Amino acid sequence: MSNIFLSASFLYLASESAGCLDAEDKPIENCENTVYGMKPASLVANCGVVSGVLSALLMPPTGAIIDFTPHRRLTGMLSALILLLIQAAQIGTVSATWFPMIILQAIAGFFFQVQVLATFAYLPEIARSVGEKKMTVCKY
Repeated sequence: MSNIFLSASFLYLASESAGCLDAEDKPIENCENTVYGMKPASLVANCGVVSGVLSALLMPPTGAIIDFTPHRRLTGMLSALILLLIQAAQIGTVSATWFPMIILQAIAGFFFQVQVLATFAYLPEIARSVGEKKMTVCKY
């Protein structure tokens, strides 16, 4: 949920930095100004691209650590802690700090994927302990 809130904030703050706001602080449509070499509207999408590239490059070794070492739980705990720290830092998102915060958001996207990977790694073990019939039955 924080990603949704922060995305709107990033778009506004990037538009502000690029000079794409009118006198009433509303975004100007079709503004051609750039900030850090990009149009403000493309920054959130580029954040997703960076997060995806990080995930594509680092998930195979992360998956190997989770699946073939006894560090599955530690990996999950560390990814949760890093996500918590990034979220705490992002409380300070203002016009002077928005660009480092969007970089942190891209990193947080990767660590969210690590958290999901570590969580899903427990599913086969849970299925074996509760039994296949209980694991596949949906009562709702």
